[in-house]
Amino acid sequence: MVRIPESKLMDGPAQAEMPQLPWHRTKIICTLGPATDQPGVLARLIGAGMMDVARFNLSHGDHASHARRIQQVRQLAQQAGRFIAVLMDLPGPKFRLGELSNGARELHLGADVILALEADPPDGLPVKHPALLQALRVGESVYLADGAIRLEVKIAGAERVVCQVLVSGTVTSGSGINVPESKRSVLIPTDDDRRHLVFALEQQAEWIGVSFVQSADDLIRVRTLLPPGQQPLLMAKIEKRQALVDLDAIMATSDGVMVARGDLGVETDLAEIPLVQKRIIALANAQARPVITATQMLESMVTQEQPTRAEVTDVANAMLDGTDGVMLSAETAIGRFPVAAAEILQRVLTATETEYAVRVARDRLRASESTPATNPISLVACQLAARLNAKAIIAPVRDIATALGIARFRPAAPLVVMADSEDLCRRLAVVWGVSPLLAVAEFEPQSCLYLASHWLCAQGLAQPGDPVVMLSTSGAAQGAADTLQVMRVDNS
Repeated sequence: MVRIPESKLMDGPAQAEMPQLPWHRTKIICTLGPATDQPGVLARLIGAGMMDVARFNLSHGDHASHARRIQQVRQLAQQAGRFIAVLMDLPGPKFRLGELSNGARELHLGADVILALEADPPDGLPVKHPALLQALRVGESVYLADGAIRLEVKIAGAERVVCQVLVSGTVTSGSGINVPESKRSVLIPTDDDRRHLVFALEQQAEWIGVSFVQSADDLIRVRTLLPPGQQPLLMAKIEKRQALVDLDAIMATSDGVMVARGDLGVETDLAEIPLVQKRIIALANAQARPVITATQMLESMVTQEQPTRAEVTDVANAMLDGTDGVMLSAETAIGRFPVAAAEILQRVLTATETEYAVRVARDRLRASESTPATNPISLVACQLAARLNAKAIIAPVRDIATALGIARFRPAAPLVVMADSEDLCRRLAVVWGVSPLLAVAEFEPQSCLYLASHWLCAQGLAQPGDPVVMLSTSGAAQGAADTLQVMRVDNS
């Protein structure tokens, strides 16, 4: 993911210096926060190629801090010659605890705990949302901290609700509150979402995460708030039980989706989460939508320097399921070892892809032969690349849809995409297997080959003379790729 201006395209390889970084097809999304503010952390993540997308959770922190981090990301990415997308998650209608004294409180099994509107009740937990307390009914389950703690309502009340602790644990300030059995529904976007959306637009975020989507209408309402022209792309976060009912329509209305397993694991049967994850990823792949798998990927690394074997296996299985990217949340935002977490993630992805990339590509192409191809030339490009053992598929694009149409087949060959704007390069940073290069010259095949050849050789992915497959557009195609060429890497 390297920038080369037109002048360097013309001057030759001596000036077109490209850093060699560990290359991986599955993208790494890092949530930024206090942990990445430590000196040198962000520079190490970006400089070592361990971050493709910088994610900002607008449920936490303030706009000034987020703006400062975004500026740092873009400055460091520019210096490193890389394209990094900015993903900003709207809070959505999530209920949260208020501030706790000492920042945390332990809840003991069988004890009574009071949910109250008071600032910090000595005998309970502060809740910021009066409507939530009013909606709670006796016998309902209340989950805290992504389902780690379970309460049951014993006495309902408009301002104070008495609950019993059925699953104990420690809660912290701002912990999420889930009530899966509640019929209460809040319209998306909320007033808070609208305020954060204005900020995200000011920061020119490439992607907006829409939280707690329940239907396609939620996305339509958010999209109506976007200005005409160069709009950010919308990523639907699948974390509500209702979203699974309307999943096909949500997928079709979104630009991408996230398997948000934290709240989804509370809203649905925990035992079904692996199957739900596979279903969402498979549908996203089929509809050519980028999909991110999130929450607790390497959760133990928030406090430990090494992950568990189960976490490492979870990451690899998400990749094998077909996810475009894997997201670190608390691991990089507030964890003690943010760089180590990203390093482990990169190692696992690289090792899994090295072993299984060809098999995944072969299986995907075989499956595609039995289904109607919505974009035949993309399928044929992947088939031809596999037959020739091509070192890359090269494609000039003017929108993200073209790249997604090829990436959906999960080709073993790197997908080197020529984009005509930095904004498009950053949008493409989310897509599996895509390495976007900025080509300010016209999309002339020889110029594209020259640029891609230098990148491939610099990364150690090809040598001069190796075959590559290039998509191009004839004069009669009106912008859509309609031509395939087999060419040779030229690093002269």
